[in-house]
Amino acid sequence: MTAQGIPTPQGKRQWSYGTVKRMLRNEKYKGDALLQKSFTTDFLTKSTKPNEGELPQYYVENNHEAIIKRDVFDLVQIELDKLEKKRQTSNIFTGRLFCGDCGAAFGSKVWHSASKYKRTIYQCNAKYKGEHKCQTPHVTEEEIKVWFLSAINQLLSNRDEIIANTELLIDMAKDTSPLENKIDDLEQ
Repeated sequence: MTAQGIPTPQGKRQWSYGTVKRMLRNEKYKGDALLQKSFTTDFLTKSTKPNEGELPQYYVENNHEAIIKRDVFDLVQIELDKLEKKRQTSNIFTGRLFCGDCGAAFGSKVWHSASKYKRTIYQCNAKYKGEHKCQTPHVTEEEIKVWFLSAINQLLSNRDEIIANTELLIDMAKDTSPLENKIDDLEQ
C-alpha cells in the first residue's frame, strides 16, 4: 500500500505493521461491533481514554454488513496469533530491556535481513515517537549477550555474599516488633 501510494486511515504515506495489524484485528470488518472501546474523560476538552475496565464493554454480533466473511476473518486471527507467538518466543531479550533514559521498552529490529550482514539490534521504542524522540543509541544482540554473561558471572562470583545479604533482609523483614510497638502506641 505504501508502494502504491495509498494513504493510511490517518492520511500518512508510510504504512506500519501496527496500522495493518489494528485493521486485521478490528471486528468491524466481519460485521460485529465492540462498544465502549474508549470513553470521554472530559466533556469540555473532549479528551478520550482507552477503556481498560473502567466501564463495561458490549459485543454486538452482526451489527452491520460485513466487509469480509466471518470465516476469513477468523482464519486471519489464527494466523496473527501464530505470528505473535512466534515473535514473542523468537528472542530471549524481548520485553526484558528498558531504556535507562526514558523508561520505554527496547524492541528488536533485524538489519540487513537478506544479506550476509544480517544482525539483530535493540533500540528504544520511543526513538521515533512523538515530539521528544529518545536519543539512546541502539545496541546489538551480541553486546547484550556479553553484558548478560558478565552480570551472571558477577552474581556467581558473589554468590555467598548475595545469599547472606538475602537471608539478612529476610530476617529483618520478619521482625515486626517496631511496627507492633508503633501500633500499640497508636492504640493507646
